[in-house]
Amino acid sequence: MGYTVQPHAQEVQEPSSEYYQQGIQLFDRGLYEEAAGELERFVNRREDHELALSARFYLVRARAKIDSTNKQSYYERFIADHPHTDFSSTLLFDLAEQAEQQGQYSKAINSYQRSLDLGLPRKKAAEVYYWMAEAAIAGGDTEQARRYFLTVGEEYPDSEWAPKALYTRGRLFLSENNYDASTEAFELLKEQYPNADITRRIGMALGESYYQQGRYEEAIGAFEDAMPYLDEEMTTKAVLLIAESHNYLQNYDEASKTYLQYINRTKGTDEERSAHYGLGWLYHKQEIYHWASDEFEKASEGSDELARKALYYKAVNEKLGSRYREAMETFRSFGDRFSEGPWVEKTYYEWAITAYEMGRYSEAIEVLLPLVRNEEELEWGGKVYTLLGEAYFANEEFTRSIQAFEAAEDVTDVDPAVKRQARFQKAWVQYSNQAYEEAQAIFQSLHQEVPDEDVGQEALFWSADAYYNMEEFGPAANQFSQFIQQYPGHELVGPASYSLGWSYFKMGNFEQAIGPFRTFLQEYEAPETALYPYDTDTRLRIGDAYYALGNYSEAIATYKQVVGAEPGGDYALFQIGNSHYRSERTYDAVTTLRRFLRTYPDSRLSEQAQYNIAYIYLNTGNYSQAVEEFQTVINKYPGTSWAARAQYNIGDTYYNAGDYDKAIEAYKEVMEKYPESDYIIEAANGIEYAQLSAGNTDASSSVLEDFLEENPQTSMADRLRFRKGDKLMQSGDYEGAIEEFQQYIRITNNQDLLPDAHFNLADAYEQTDQLDQAVSTYQTIVEEYPDSERAGPALAALGRIAYGRGNYQQSHSYFEQLLDQGGNRYRLEAYIGMGDAQIAMGNTSAAEEHYRSALQIDGDYAAANVGLAKVALNNGAYQDAKDLLNLVAEANTTEVGAEAQYLLGVASHENGNYEEAVQHYSRVSVLYGAFDSWIAKSLLGRARSFLRMEQPGEARSALNTLVSDYPDTPEAQEAQRLLEQTN
Repeated sequence: MGYTVQPHAQEVQEPSSEYYQQGIQLFDRGLYEEAAGELERFVNRREDHELALSARFYLVRARAKIDSTNKQSYYERFIADHPHTDFSSTLLFDLAEQAEQQGQYSKAINSYQRSLDLGLPRKKAAEVYYWMAEAAIAGGDTEQARRYFLTVGEEYPDSEWAPKALYTRGRLFLSENNYDASTEAFELLKEQYPNADITRRIGMALGESYYQQGRYEEAIGAFEDAMPYLDEEMTTKAVLLIAESHNYLQNYDEASKTYLQYINRTKGTDEERSAHYGLGWLYHKQEIYHWASDEFEKASEGSDELARKALYYKAVNEKLGSRYREAMETFRSFGDRFSEGPWVEKTYYEWAITAYEMGRYSEAIEVLLPLVRNEEELEWGGKVYTLLGEAYFANEEFTRSIQAFEAAEDVTDVDPAVKRQARFQKAWVQYSNQAYEEAQAIFQSLHQEVPDEDVGQEALFWSADAYYNMEEFGPAANQFSQFIQQYPGHELVGPASYSLGWSYFKMGNFEQAIGPFRTFLQEYEAPETALYPYDTDTRLRIGDAYYALGNYSEAIATYKQVVGAEPGGDYALFQIGNSHYRSERTYDAVTTLRRFLRTYPDSRLSEQAQYNIAYIYLNTGNYSQAVEEFQTVINKYPGTSWAARAQYNIGDTYYNAGDYDKAIEAYKEVMEKYPESDYIIEAANGIEYAQLSAGNTDASSSVLEDFLEENPQTSMADRLRFRKGDKLMQSGDYEGAIEEFQQYIRITNNQDLLPDAHFNLADAYEQTDQLDQAVSTYQTIVEEYPDSERAGPALAALGRIAYGRGNYQQSHSYFEQLLDQGGNRYRLEAYIGMGDAQIAMGNTSAAEEHYRSALQIDGDYAAANVGLAKVALNNGAYQDAKDLLNLVAEANTTEVGAEAQYLLGVASHENGNYEEAVQHYSRVSVLYGAFDSWIAKSLLGRARSFLRMEQPGEARSALNTLVSDYPDTPEAQEAQRLLEQTN
C-alpha cells in the first residue's frame, strides 16, 4: 500500500540539486546515514528550492531508519510542519502499516483517520477506508469493519473499491454465520454493481448464504449462476451444496443425481464421503433403511467427526430396518474404534438402548459404565444414569439400580424433566421391590411439582397404588379419586376406578365401592388377550358389596351375571347359595349349593359348600340331617380343616338337640382324630358346657390334661396350657392364674402368646394388690414386646398404677410414651392420662391442652369433657364445670358417667349449694352401683355436705354406710375419723 512522492526529472538534472540527487540515490540503496548527510546539506543550502520539501521528507525517513525508536517523533514533527501535503499522508500510512505489523490495530486505524482528516483525493480516501476496515477485522472489531466497508460503498460509489468493500462486507457476515445480513449485503452489491468483475464472483457466497438460511431454491439458483465463474475446487463444492439443497427440498431424484455427480468429481478422495453421507440421509428420509446404512458405511472410513456420525447413523438405520444383529455389530465396531471424543456419548447411549431393548441388560450396563466413569464430560448425564438404572433393574441388581437413579437426580446440568424421569424410575424400582413407603413419597412429590405433565399425572396413580399396597386404603382412595377427577381422559382411569372400588371395599365402605366398580365395567376395554378377567372379578366384588350390605336380591342378580365364567363362576354360584340362606330362603340355598357341588366338584369351595349345607340344617333345627351332612364333609374331605370343623359341629348339633352324651363323645372325637386342629379348645369348651348342661361335674380340665399327656408335641399344646390359666382368671382364681401363667412362661416355646401371658399375669398381680410385681411384669411387656398388641394396654396400666400411687410425673411419662408408641388406638387414653396427671400436679393449663387435644380427635369424647370440667373446677368456674358435666352424666352409664355425677356434687359443694350437692352425690349410688370407688367418694362428699348444713345425723348415717359397705377404701378411713369427731 506504499504511497511515495518521486522528484521531478527536470529538477534532478540541475546542478543545484546535486546533493538532493545523491541523497535520493543513497536512500534507495539503503545507505541511510550517508543519504541523511547529503539531504541535510541540500536543505541547509537551498531552503527555498522547489525540492526542499521533498528533501525534508526523505531526510525524515532516513533519520527514522537510522533511529527507529524515535521514528514517531520524526514523523510527527514533519506532519506538524507540513500537514496538508501528500508527504504527510505517506508518513501516516507508514505509521499505520507499522502499527498493523505490531498488532496495534486501533493505532493503525487512528493514523489512517488522521490522513483522511488532512485531506485525500476521493480515490485514495476510498482505499484508505478499505484499509481501515481490514485493520478493524484484524483487530477483531468486525462491526466497525462493516461500517468502514459500508462507508466506501455509500460515500465513494464510483470508486473501484466500492464493490470490493461490499463484497468483503458480505463475506464477513457469512464468516460470522449471520446469513440474513450476508444475503442482504450480496444482494446490495448485485443491485448496485451488476457488471463488476467481483459481482460475478458473489454467486458462490450468495448461494452459501441462501443455503445456510434454508432458502434452498434460491441457493440452487445462485450456485448454478455462479458455475461459469468458479474454479474447479469451488465448482465441486457448489455441486455438493446443490445436492444437499435438493435433499432438504425432498427433490430426491435431483439430489441423488447431483450426489452421484459429486462422487464422480471426487472419486478416490476423502471428499467423496460427504456425498455418501448425504445419500445416506436421502435414503433414510425415504425409509429405504438398508440403502441408507450402505451409504453411511461408505462415509464411515477414517476417524474424523464425519466418520463417527456416519457409523452412528449406519447402526440407527440397521435398527430401523429391524436388522438388530447388524446394528449391534455396528455399535460394537464403533466402540472398538472410538472410546472418546465427538459422538461417543450419543452412540454409546443408543447402543445401550438397543441392547436393553433386545434384553441384553448386562451388555447395556457394560456400555454405559465407561460413560459414567467420565461423568464430568457427560452432556446427557441424567439420561445416561437413568438408562443405567433401568438396565440394573431389568438385570435384577436392585441396589445398584437405585444408586444409578439417585446419581441421575444429583446431576445438576441436565433438563429438570430428565431428573424427574430419573426420580420416577427410582420410585418405580422401590415400588417393584415393595418399598412402598419410599416410593409413595417420591411419586407424590413428582405429582405436586408437575401435576400437568405426563410424569406428574402417572405419578399420582402410582402414589395411590403404593398407599393401597401399604394397606392405607383411605389415602389410596383419596388419591385414586383425585386422579379420576383431574385426568378423566388418562389411559389409567380404568385401573384407577377398579383400584378405587377395591380401596373402598377393603375399608368396608361397600356402598361407596359399587360406583367405581360399575364405572370400571362401563369404561374399561379389556385387551384381546387378558391375563386376568377383571370384568369377572369386578362383578364378583359388586356382588360381594351388595352381600355385605345385606341387599341379597341385588347380590344374587349380580352374581348370576358371572355364573359359568372361568374362573369365578364357582364362587358366584356359591355366593348365590349363601345369599339365599341369608335371605332365609333355606330351600333355595340348599338347592343352589347342591347344584354347585354337581357343577364344580373340584372347586376349592366344594368343602365349604358341603359344610354350609350341613350348617343350614343345623340352624333350621333339622339335627339328624345336619349330622348326616356334616358326616359327608368328613367322608369326602377327610384331610381338610373342614373335616375337623364338621366333627366339632356334630358335637354342637347333638348339644343343641339336648343329647349331651353324644355331644361329649363328638367333641372328644375332635381331640382324638384331629389333635392338630384349631378346634381342640372349642371342643374342650363344648365338653365343659355339655357336662354342666347335663348336670354333671366339669371334667374338661382332666380331658385336656389327658390330651396333653397323649399329644405333648401338638401345636395346640401351648394354647391349651394358656387356656388353663385364662380359665382361672375368668373364674376369679387370681392366685391360681398367677401360678399357671408363671409356669406357662417358663416352659412355652410359643412366642406369639407370651405377651398375652405376661399381660394376664400382670393383671392377676394387680387384682391381688401385688402392685410391684404387676408393674415389673407390665414393664417386661413394654421392653421385650414393644410391637405387640399388649404393649399399649401395658403402658396404660403402668400410667394408671403410678397415678393411683400418687406418682403423677411418672404417670404422665407412661402416658406420654403411650402417645408416642401406642398408635392411633391409644391416643385418646394417652391424652386423658396426661391431662389427669397434670391436674394432679396443679398444672391446669397443660392439662387443658391435653384434654383439648383429645377433643380434636373425638369432639364428643366424654372423658375429655370431664377433664375440662376438672380444669374449670380448679379455676373456680363452677357453672362452666357443671355445663360440661351435665352433658356426660345425662348420657353416659360407664365409669366416666359416675365420675361426672360425682364431680357435679363437688361443683355444687364448692359453690356452697350443699342441698344440690347431696342430690348429685345420691345419684351416684342410684345410677352407678357397679362403681364402688365413686360410690365411696360420693358417700363421703354427701356426709361433708350434711355437716355443712348442720345435719350431723344424716352425716353419720352416710359415714356409717361408707364404713360398713366399703371398708377397704381410702374414703372409709376418712369416714371413721369424721365419725370420731362428730361423736
